[in-house]
Amino acid sequence: MKSTNLTNYNLEEVKVEVISIHVPRTGGTAFKNVIRQVYSSEEIFFDYPHKGPIRNRMLSKPKPEVKIIHGHFPAPKYNQKFPGSKKIIWLRDPIKRLISLYFFWKSWQILIANDEQSLKNNQEASLSFIEFVEQPEMQNLIKLNFLQNERLKDFYWVGIQDFFAEDLHQLSVMLNWADYELETQKSNPYPEYKLLTKEVLSNQEIVDKISAMNQEDIEIYREALSLRVRRQKTSEIKYYIQNNSGKKNIIQKKGRINCLLTWGSIDRVIVKNQVLRLSGWVASLDAGMVQGFKVSVGNQEFSFFEQTLNIPSPDIEKVHSSLFGAGNARFRLKILLNKQKINQIKHSLISVIPLFEKGEGIVILTALTPILPLPDRKYLKMIGEDSAHQFIYHSFKLLGSLIQRLGLQPTDHILDVGCNVGKVAYCLVHYLEPSGRYEGFDMVENFISWTQREVTTRKPNFNFNWHNIHHRLYNYTGKISANNFIFPYPDVSFNCVCVSRLFTHLQGSGVGHFLDEIYRVLQPGGRCLLICFLVNLEAAELISKGKSSQQFIYEIEDGLTIDINLPEKGIGFRENILLEWVEERGFSVLERAYGSWCGRTSSIKEDLLVLEKSF
Repeated sequence: MKSTNLTNYNLEEVKVEVISIHVPRTGGTAFKNVIRQVYSSEEIFFDYPHKGPIRNRMLSKPKPEVKIIHGHFPAPKYNQKFPGSKKIIWLRDPIKRLISLYFFWKSWQILIANDEQSLKNNQEASLSFIEFVEQPEMQNLIKLNFLQNERLKDFYWVGIQDFFAEDLHQLSVMLNWADYELETQKSNPYPEYKLLTKEVLSNQEIVDKISAMNQEDIEIYREALSLRVRRQKTSEIKYYIQNNSGKKNIIQKKGRINCLLTWGSIDRVIVKNQVLRLSGWVASLDAGMVQGFKVSVGNQEFSFFEQTLNIPSPDIEKVHSSLFGAGNARFRLKILLNKQKINQIKHSLISVIPLFEKGEGIVILTALTPILPLPDRKYLKMIGEDSAHQFIYHSFKLLGSLIQRLGLQPTDHILDVGCNVGKVAYCLVHYLEPSGRYEGFDMVENFISWTQREVTTRKPNFNFNWHNIHHRLYNYTGKISANNFIFPYPDVSFNCVCVSRLFTHLQGSGVGHFLDEIYRVLQPGGRCLLICFLVNLEAAELISKGKSSQQFIYEIEDGLTIDINLPEKGIGFRENILLEWVEERGFSVLERAYGSWCGRTSSIKEDLLVLEKSF
């Protein structure tokens, strides 16, 4: 696109294709997640109140690259500026929407009160549902705040939340969108919300009273349903849930995420007065400041929580001065928990995914209380961990890569090749369900004895086995050659394989054989997380300048080592050679991520490959 001052663009040159009005509590957040998949970050403009004066930038200084505007704003707002745009809106039964809005509002009051005063003394939060809907500002919200004088029949598209997946598919075909992944729509997890919904909808007197107060919104929704019926009768676009008879499968399993390069951690986790409080920090190399988070506890994702961002962090800036916004990288989150399940989160995995304008950052994981004890210090030292804190941090980081980069599911079967003292298992026990399966093996007998005693006794679906494989560093008296060791598992028996550090201590012939075995035991479409040292031109130059923590300067069979007398102490492979071995065995390389070991700027230490076995 030609370079021109934005103020000189004519309306004809700034062509916004879609104007999307997000009515609160109508599925707009789920729709926003789809928008982010089918448009680039530069093509989306979000118009929400929290953005302040910036929200009106498309009126004063329109960006020519923007193709869609989405947010909370009245339908006529962009009529004069972009008269040819396709206007779309999602609607929902007004009474159900008010119930959802009330619960959202009440939860917010509880979060505020949790800091400022006793919940019992918070008069705002004690408003009943009827008192809430009787407030004038809560009545006919759709008509007064969003639709105003616009007519639904003049919209390009009117979707209904109750038919979200089907309506979204039809819209995507009409707009010629690329394929997208739609996460499963989850019902509100709170029993209080479900109870209120049942009480209101089963009381005809209350329904009639709310309908009378919101007559205009009721009529708008009825018109939206009529428009949908007409569209269904005339549309040739069909929607299928299951992939049969050659029909397109719209609902797909959630896959891996190509995450941005980010740094961060959660420093504090507490539960107080039904509220989960998280504090930590996050920063990026070049993706700008964090704009929000996705938060999950166990298998429940929370769409509502309080977040405080960009808190001053001089301590982070001191350590990570090269990161964007390191001086304001801290955050605080408050999540309202379900009263009935508050005691069940003790061992649940807590997942926080930072959101930036360009996409998702690297997931940050933690747990309120660990399930497993920490390994002995002597074992930690043997696997290169200087402290218990480091071990926990790296364990959660490994699990994050398995979930985010490989798409590991809680019911998957995973093989841990060279499981050591359970670095993967230590945090995986918080994620893998009883129907899932973990198998790990190692050549160090003491490692396996400890994991069998401390892990398997607590989690029977976690199995560890010792094999007497010869290794000059870790098992000098071993009787089985790594080149001849056959994994004791049937063909195609695992969804995922993890090799967390073994290939940094295994010579080339052994690596080749283990790749054969990994391919054999993986199911078609299965993936492998492979951690290694890849020596390419950049790494070699940094090594020569003395900036690397691993001085791979000695040539050995098919690789390089830091110690010619004991090569297994640390082994790296020329990148082109290792990739050639991988591809020869039929793997596809889905991702290559380079680590900081040689002096690069990276949020991971070693290099990382994500491999996939073809279908």
